[in-house]
Amino acid sequence: MSPGALIETERLLLRTMTADDLDELIRLQEDPQVSRFMGRPSREWREGWLRSSQAEWTERGHGRVAIVAREGGAFLGRTGLKYWPQFEETEIGWALRPEARGNGYATEAAQAVLRWGFERFPELPLITAMIQPENAASIAVAERLGMAPLRDDKLLGDAVTVYAIRRGAQRWP
Repeated sequence: MSPGALIETERLLLRTMTADDLDELIRLQEDPQVSRFMGRPSREWREGWLRSSQAEWTERGHGRVAIVAREGGAFLGRTGLKYWPQFEETEIGWALRPEARGNGYATEAAQAVLRWGFERFPELPLITAMIQPENAASIAVAERLGMAPLRDDKLLGDAVTVYAIRRGAQRWP
């Protein structure tokens, strides 16, 4: 395993995020395709988001991770697990830089996180992905992961379709 990597795939390193990732996260969020579905929060909000992810690692043993290219080390995006107490569910999410899209990185990274999550947390009956109905790209990733719609809901005031994959339903190699 490469130094700092939590999970490795054929092309990617997934590692916990640090304060050094803040500028990359802000650039990611400024992309119109990302901000369309996730908003364009302030730097202060993103700093709090990063701190809450670090706290989740301490409290729950999981959180968000940076997606980094194995070759060259470029920051490509983020994925990881987030526990939502109001739903009593753990969600996987993903977002990629524009130049990283269309290469299968979101599916590769999310699949690795799902596998890791189900192996590491046997108490999880399912993992969800909360996706706005207009986000066709994320719906396609969820479907490639074997996720299926579970229910319609609201997350942070936005209508979402909650996709889910149940433990044991994974189709990856």
